[in-house]
Amino acid sequence: MGVSAGTLFAQQATFRSVVDVIAVDVEVVDDGGNPIGTLGPQAFDVSIEGHHRKVVSASFIRNVPVSAPAAAQGDPVSAVTAAPAEGRTFILAIDSGSFEMGAARPAMDAARAFVEHLQPEDRIGLFVFPGGAWIDPSTQRALVKSTLDRIIGEKPTLRSHYNLRPSEIVDITAQTANPNSFLAGGGRSGPGSRPAPTVIAEFDPVLRVQRRECPDEPDCPMRIYNEGMQLAVQLEQTAEATLTGLDTLLRRLAEIPGRKAVVLVSGGMLVSDRLDGRPDSSGAIARGMGQSAARANATVYTVHIDLISQPASSASQRGMGSSETGRERAMFGNWLDQFSADAGGKRLYVPTGGGAFAFDLVLRESSAHYLLGVEPEKADRDGLPHKLRVKVAQRGLTVRSRQWVLIPVRGT
Repeated sequence: MGVSAGTLFAQQATFRSVVDVIAVDVEVVDDGGNPIGTLGPQAFDVSIEGHHRKVVSASFIRNVPVSAPAAAQGDPVSAVTAAPAEGRTFILAIDSGSFEMGAARPAMDAARAFVEHLQPEDRIGLFVFPGGAWIDPSTQRALVKSTLDRIIGEKPTLRSHYNLRPSEIVDITAQTANPNSFLAGGGRSGPGSRPAPTVIAEFDPVLRVQRRECPDEPDCPMRIYNEGMQLAVQLEQTAEATLTGLDTLLRRLAEIPGRKAVVLVSGGMLVSDRLDGRPDSSGAIARGMGQSAARANATVYTVHIDLISQPASSASQRGMGSSETGRERAMFGNWLDQFSADAGGKRLYVPTGGGAFAFDLVLRESSAHYLLGVEPEKADRDGLPHKLRVKVAQRGLTVRSRQWVLIPVRGT
């Protein structure tokens, strides 16, 4: 499910044997998300900063009781099987600021069902942001469920006089780097202004909106541009609230011992797909999020609820073509996809409804994991983040592990 090294996180003791090894925990699942428990050390290929590291041992650990069919298959000879009694630790992280009011209800109902399907020994905590409501993980479920029942969404509605879509706002913010921008013509079109070349009218986002909304108003382009820049600020504030909330959560989790699985429920986080557009994901918080997950010994699964086609979505979505819709879905999901992968999980895309199937997949994938004993090189022990990669040769299997590892200097 991720990476842990005891002297690093002060959560699991470093293995002591003939050689000094670190603990790397991973999940190996089939296409249905079912854990595979028949792999030995030789099946794993582990590299740090692209350099192979020897896997000394592989222990398969069941996190939930073994079902009758699984028990009938027997435990693999090549792996040590254990059944820890303490259960799993889950944190539901609800990005309430990504849902407009009323749009969060189906997802909250699915999250509530997820809580009800946990094993009795599993611990569940809750973090709701940007407000910051926090419930410590425990086996008690009532407070978590009652809090979920009260979450309805708090994202400000994007109100646009010119029905600007998020993708259009992104394009408008990139105008200063666009050589075909209407700005080169003084910000005006129509009678009395410099005629816009065909190429400008075709590729300039402001002029495209003008043709749709106000074709006979000479001053309309500048008003569209100003509105786009103002709405970009609102979009950036929403994205920053998500990043700040996640950073706060991971810092808090770093203080809690043991492995944690974060189930992030989000309506998406808009990030520009243009280098010169806004909002972007180049901030320090966004860049270091995967490393923060490694420090927290936390794996992140994101249940991404696609709100673009939902009835509660903004009226500005009207008339969108399939390419425009696909682009906006990608912009709302790409950063979450990368963050989840960096943190050892995945983004689970939910096109309609509340995502009950996504929560079920999290339960299946987290029902067991491998604890690998990996032999590091001396250069790895510098206390700095290093790129980690874990693979298996067997076809048809997926490995989930965090993509960063931090190994402390010996003796620290």
